Amino acid sequence: MSAKASSVSLSHEKMSSVGSDWKLTNGAGYILDRDRSHAAASRLNLQFYLWKDSLGFNIHPTISQSLFPSTKSNELVGSQSPVAICEVASGTGIWLTDVARSVPPSTILTGLDYNLSQSPPAAWLPPNMSMRHWNVFDPVPEDLVGKYDYVHTRLLVLVVGESKDPGPIIRNLFKLLKPGGWLQWDELDTVNMSIQKVDPALETPALEELRKWSWADGRLDWTVKLPEFMEKEGFTEVKGDLFGDPPALARAFTEQHLLTAEEFAEGLIKLGKREVGEKYFGLVHKAHQEAIEGAALCVPRIVCVGRKPL
Repeated sequence: MSAKASSVSLSHEKMSSVGSDWKLTNGAGYILDRDRSHAAASRLNLQFYLWKDSLGFNIHPTISQSLFPSTKSNELVGSQSPVAICEVASGTGIWLTDVARSVPPSTILTGLDYNLSQSPPAAWLPPNMSMRHWNVFDPVPEDLVGKYDYVHTRLLVLVVGESKDPGPIIRNLFKLLKPGGWLQWDELDTVNMSIQKVDPALETPALEELRKWSWADGRLDWTVKLPEFMEKEGFTEVKGDLFGDPPALARAFTEQHLLTAEEFAEGLIKLGKREVGEKYFGLVHKAHQEAIEGAALCVPRIVCVGRKPL
């Protein structure tokens, strides 16, 4: 399903309850707990494979067709000049390392993140790939301005946080691109999430509470307006595509969401909100039981692409 370069219609009822707990994280920055390094990295890697299976691509087809004309063998071939690709908020680096398998070896691959502790050692990266420290809110380093043909980022929803305004980030991503370069931003659509059940009579109070928590009192609604934000910052050829949960992946996605909720709970405890954090650990335990019984928390994904004018 595609969304035009405008906001996806909001159909979510107003909720508060656990959604208001997000206010406890105001001013705390990125709340997911990277101190749980091996667990957090494993969640990110699982998340990557689930997204790839659901979307059916790493590089959006519009962009891959523009940068890499397909050959009869369905391999990607670049133009005479090497294509430069950057991933912002690269995390474990798994998206880039997977992309490296499908693009010409001359392609320049750069991962940027404010914390590189989850990335592989440089010696284990593909020879055309490098990782570099950069906070997406900082000025773009001079040597990176206008360097890339394609910038990819995913799941900055908690980085944007309570401001609800991705504009400053979009402006920095715009600066990374060459004229004619492409941006792909992948996000969650918490506005249109739902609880799916094998039996409509199944009661799912814990998953429903986590659905309300995921909606976060509307602070994440901006994601369905990403096409509008991108156009406002000067991107052209903007479009957004929506992807739901295939039934075969619904259980796996639910358990990945539960891992995220656990990291949120640990983050709250580290902020001194132990009682609230422990409440979420209890919810996760109950929600997992509901998943075993045949229920799933389904959160659609939105993939937005746009082009920097020539």
